[in-house]
Amino acid sequence: MATKQIKNKLTVALRPISNHRIRIIRLIVQFIMFGLINGLVFGLSRSAVLLPIEYPTGGQFTTVWNAFEALQYAITFWVFPYLAISIFVLFGTIFGKTSCGWMCPFGLFQDLFSYIPIKKKKVSRPTNKSLSRIGLTLVIFIIIFSFIIGITYSRNPTEAQKAAFGAGKDMPYSVVDPVATLFATLYYYLRWGMQRESLGAEIGDWRFIFFLRLFILIAVLILITLYPRAYCRWICPSGAILGIFSKYSLFGMRINKNRCVSGCNDCEQACPVQVPILTFDKDITNKMCTNCGECIDACKEGALKLTFRF
Repeated sequence: MATKQIKNKLTVALRPISNHRIRIIRLIVQFIMFGLINGLVFGLSRSAVLLPIEYPTGGQFTTVWNAFEALQYAITFWVFPYLAISIFVLFGTIFGKTSCGWMCPFGLFQDLFSYIPIKKKKVSRPTNKSLSRIGLTLVIFIIIFSFIIGITYSRNPTEAQKAAFGAGKDMPYSVVDPVATLFATLYYYLRWGMQRESLGAEIGDWRFIFFLRLFILIAVLILITLYPRAYCRWICPSGAILGIFSKYSLFGMRINKNRCVSGCNDCEQACPVQVPILTFDKDITNKMCTNCGECIDACKEGALKLTFRF
């Protein structure tokens, strides 16, 4: 009898873990990846590895390259970005946007913000779909601007020629990128400012850009607090490019409608990016899906799974 009571107590105690097993595994993976990406802290060295993530290559402890930054960098030096494009195609066609849900440091940051005890908001499906076009529009604009810099550089290949484009001469998006502001700009400004005993002295001629970046960062932080993964699903350039290929990815979410018999929509309610899961008959190919697995944890019927979709 005592053994049965202990077993029942253990079952009750472990139920929260069982109900969120995918989330717990994903958080562990995300923290491990955050540590590896910032591996200089642990004595790792910088590498030429490119990843489709939102994290500044110029971060103090960063060990890898942001593939979208590498793409911009190559174009502004009038070099075709073979490697960066290959990374997006490779990751996108095999894993879809799994790197957004399991690897990206700013994805982890957004997930942690979702725990802030404030009522979360949702948008309608049409609005959600429309807002998701912002990221791709941003990508097109940045690539065009990078080409303009690259053409200018090709005609007169000197740093002085590129310098005319200001802070964004090598990577145009870095000027307004809230992720770079959070993980690189603020760190360097604070570090240099404290070294010079005056943060204002370091801001100097960059005052306008600094406060512009700070304003954008604050706006994004408010946005992701109210709307889970808002930056990821609507704005992120890397996510927008991966979304082009995620519809055809080999790995992703699959639903078994034969097991979906309760008539609930718990999976859709749990989805942080508001994917209309129940509108799919088999493979969930929505470009906003990050394969985070929240829907799997929420489904009581076991109708959802992450799998290779051959």
